[in-house]
Amino acid sequence: MNSQFRSRLEIWTISGRVGILANAFDVKVHEVVNGEFYVTFSYPLQENDEDRYSAIVEGNIVTFPLDVERGQRFRIRRVDESHAGRRIYKVVEAWHVAFDLGGYFMDDYIDFAAAKALPEMLALLGEGTPFTFAVEGNFEPHDVSDFGEDTKINLLQQLRKLYGAELSFDNYEITLTTRKGGNYGARIRYAHNLKGIKRTSHNMERITRLYGYGKDGLTIEGYAGHTVKYIDSPHFDPNNPFMGKMEWSDIDDQGRLLQEMQKYLAQYELPNVSYDVDFAQLEKVDPEFESEKIREAGDTVTVRDSELGYSFDARVNAFDRWPFERKSGNAVLSNFRNLTTADYIFSATVGSKKAIAYTSKNAVLKGKKYDDSLTLVDGMGMKVEDDQGRIMVRLGQIEPGIYGLAMYNKAGYKTIWQDANTGDAHFAGNLEAAGGTFSGDLQAAGGTFSGTIQAGTIIGGLIQGADVIASSIRTNDGSRRAEMSVADDLFAVYDGDGGYIKVGSIFDAWAVNSIQLGDVSGSGQIFWGGSGLYIMSTDGISTSEISPSSLVVYTFSDIIQGSNGLSLGSRLNSISSAIADCATAGVGTGSSPVFNCGIPIGTVIRDVNGNAYTWSGVPAHSHVQN
Repeated sequence: MNSQFRSRLEIWTISGRVGILANAFDVKVHEVVNGEFYVTFSYPLQENDEDRYSAIVEGNIVTFPLDVERGQRFRIRRVDESHAGRRIYKVVEAWHVAFDLGGYFMDDYIDFAAAKALPEMLALLGEGTPFTFAVEGNFEPHDVSDFGEDTKINLLQQLRKLYGAELSFDNYEITLTTRKGGNYGARIRYAHNLKGIKRTSHNMERITRLYGYGKDGLTIEGYAGHTVKYIDSPHFDPNNPFMGKMEWSDIDDQGRLLQEMQKYLAQYELPNVSYDVDFAQLEKVDPEFESEKIREAGDTVTVRDSELGYSFDARVNAFDRWPFERKSGNAVLSNFRNLTTADYIFSATVGSKKAIAYTSKNAVLKGKKYDDSLTLVDGMGMKVEDDQGRIMVRLGQIEPGIYGLAMYNKAGYKTIWQDANTGDAHFAGNLEAAGGTFSGDLQAAGGTFSGTIQAGTIIGGLIQGADVIASSIRTNDGSRRAEMSVADDLFAVYDGDGGYIKVGSIFDAWAVNSIQLGDVSGSGQIFWGGSGLYIMSTDGISTSEISPSSLVVYTFSDIIQGSNGLSLGSRLNSISSAIADCATAGVGTGSSPVFNCGIPIGTVIRDVNGNAYTWSGVPAHSHVQN
């Protein structure tokens, strides 16, 4: 098998990736807008391939590579095993993992809730699931009633219909958008890539006279000159009428009711027509057509069959394709816009160099052609194709219901376009200019500036670079901030309640190169004064009262009194010596010898009465010191 068309499906179990299902064949993807999205394939039992074969069971996941089908994942829902002679194989049906949402149930119930926004309702569906939900486009709030007590996939469809949205799946991300798919310039033409076409038409749902009813029986009767409850289509035939009614129970305004009636009638005023088209996918044989291939259901294509007289733009409502095989796709088309003569008036041949002018009662159109490029103009607006048939510019209705200007690259992607609602211009690539001035705000997701940016204010969540040079840099303008200031020569952090830490070179006339800490009650500084490191405080210096702390110095000689140069160490040594010479309290003195008190022992002493006494001195004694 040609490796280009060899299957690259992967099989995954709860334990992880088992391998690539290279032997899978008849790999077919079936997709319907807002409906089915599944893949079917067959897989044979072969020698030394039992692990992959046995892994193909209900509940496991098959995954496309990132460059095929956008890497989407599908959960196996059905497996039929067949024997054909000696051949054993499995026929598999796997649905997109988004349909796993059907396994979750919303037990809550909303009887009625007024003016609910779509993101709010989607949040209810996402609770307790692995899915994330996104909204693309603008959706008006709607009244919600009778919502809940059902599977979440059914409730998702209920929301889609209520808000008029379309579903787009990207694995576990589900988007509700105003329009799924895109217009990439895909074309299906007779004698080119058209293989077969079948037209089906019926008028079973057709309405040419519509009766409309709003909240509490509201009608348009009496509003803006309307004397009846209904509106008629330009195709209304009193001899063959198609009458119907529609109710909008949440609308209580006649003007809005009329708008909804007109939109609804436009969908059903013509017979229901569909085209079943078989076509060759030219991108499978020539990479040149890769940019204009049909990518998914919801894309817009141009169909021209000169033999049957069909010529129209249409959306792909259903799309079958075989991503790993040469088989060509099949598409069911709907929402048609028949092409008119104006679609061809600016076609010219190489070297004609003719100016072409076309005038009708509606417009005067002029163009000058010098190659095989093509300009098409009609009620949808104008589009310009290059000589390879690639759309380069659209002016007018660039997508269904979206008006403005769009430019495309050769790969078919929009590079410059305008948002019709806001008037904002968008650039998908790089913006290069020799100069210019922006009078408003310039916002960008990223970019590189090799020169200089000058601005009064630069606001950003993250600024990275080798050097940031400015007179003042601060995290915000509030009281709680971090700030660097050239003018004040500081770096500071403020807590918003009066507390701060400052690091700077000068805070006053005598404190330089300092760190300052403070609050509303006082402050302190640590600074270098030229002759050493200084610490000062308006309220003194204390060790911590909260937990044990110490002030540690190498020796007490390192603590010096500034007025006389004496150190605490020398003072302590002097005190220690003096204390050593003093009596020691609580210690006995020991026995002292007899003391004569200056009178020789044995001296006879008489008192005033003549009595004689012999002096023997003060006896020996001892005592405890106090």
